[in-house]
This record gives sequence, C-alpha cells and structure tokens, in this order.
Amino acid sequence: MTGTIKTAVVTGGSRGIGLGVVKALLDQNFKVFSLSRNVCEDINNDRLVSIKCDVANEANQLDAFKQIRETTSRLDACFINAGVCGVSPLLEMDTDEWDRVLSTNLTGAFYSLREAGRLMRDSTCGGNIVACCSLSSFKPENMIVHYNASKAGLRMLVESGARELGPYNIRVNGIAPGLTKTDLIAGTESIPGYLERVAKRTPLGRIGEVADIIPSILHLLSDSWVSGQVLIADGGLSLVTPTDPLE
Repeated sequence: MTGTIKTAVVTGGSRGIGLGVVKALLDQNFKVFSLSRNVCEDINNDRLVSIKCDVANEANQLDAFKQIRETTSRLDACFINAGVCGVSPLLEMDTDEWDRVLSTNLTGAFYSLREAGRLMRDSTCGGNIVACCSLSSFKPENMIVHYNASKAGLRMLVESGARELGPYNIRVNGIAPGLTKTDLIAGTESIPGYLERVAKRTPLGRIGEVADIIPSILHLLSDSWVSGQVLIADGGLSLVTPTDPLE
C-alpha cells in the first residue's frame, strides 16, 4: 500500500473544530470528505470533497457515504464532529428543541459511526474514528439538558463502538473539549463577565481556541493502540471544584 493516499471523513467540517481538522488533514496529504450543511468555501484544494449533508437525516448520510464509496475503497480516519446546541430551561424545553439537538448530536453521530465503520471493515485496512464528545458529557451544564444528554450518549457510543469494531482493527475514541471559541458559544458574549469567569477558573488561564484542540484529535486519528477512551482537552477546567477554598 506504499504511496496510497489516506482518506478521511469529517462531519461538520465547514466551521469550528471540524474545519480546523479538515485543514490539518489536508496539510497531512489526506483526501478529505467534508459532510456538512455548508461547503468549505474558503479552501481551494483538489483533495477536498465537500458534500452537502444534514447528518441528522439518515438518507443524506447514506447518500454521502455512497458517494465516498464510489470514489475510494478505503477510509483511514473519521472525525464525527457535527453538532448543535441551544439554551432552554428544562421545564420550558419543548419536544422539538429536544429532538433537534438529539437527532444531530447523537442519532446523526450513530449514522456516521455505523457507515464509517462499515467502510473501514469492508476495506480490511482498519482505521480510526474520533467523536467530539464535549466536557458536557462528563459534567452537566445548566440550561442545556438536551446537549448534556446527547454528549453523554455519544461518550457511551464511543465506548460501545470501540468494543464492537475492535476485531476489525478499528479504533474508536472521543475528544471532550471544554469551552472553546467556536460558533456554539457565540451567545455567551452577552452574559456579563461569563467568559472572564471561565478563563479565571481554568488553570491555564484562558478560553480554549480551535488550534488548542486539533493536536489531540490528530493524535487519536493516528494512534494504533488506544481505543474506547475519551480525552478531556479543557486547559484543566474540569479539575476545578465548587468547594475550592481559593475560588
């Protein structure tokens, strides 16, 4: 297989952490398929294939992976990243809002894991799958119960996938970023002092950037022995406790 171009799929690859991973994989000479509602308009690279896809729609994902199979017979890496959020008190949240987040963050991730796993199995080359789980998969945050639940479910999906896909030499891991400057936190700027408080509580003293998360994802997408793990990448924020006497 010497000289074979490695291939990768990134869901939600048109913005935020997903876009950062797309660019990093292109820099590593991967052929990258980006599955997103929007195309990667700011990248001009013939190794990038942007496929418009609503990951919450099973038919969309089946069609996207059909296009991928028509282009390549192997898949080396997959970053399951597409996600949405919203703010609503639990007692005021309606079913539509719950379904909107769960269908993308958890059900959509299941479709991606299943289809990527099938392609890796059929190629007999193995591969690495990484899902973006979030610190919220470990520690619930107020006003986003649907997001918390979806990410906790995704963490279990990672562990379950690692057990079932291991015999095919497929590794499945997760990355759990803390608060990171992406579109998902755009509304927090209007909360007086919020970002400053989080930065102060973070041992490394600032809010995470997309560039902070990329190296850990790339490592997990290349590791041949780690599987079923979720790596927290939060600048140490999860180490802080409410009863800390120095707060």
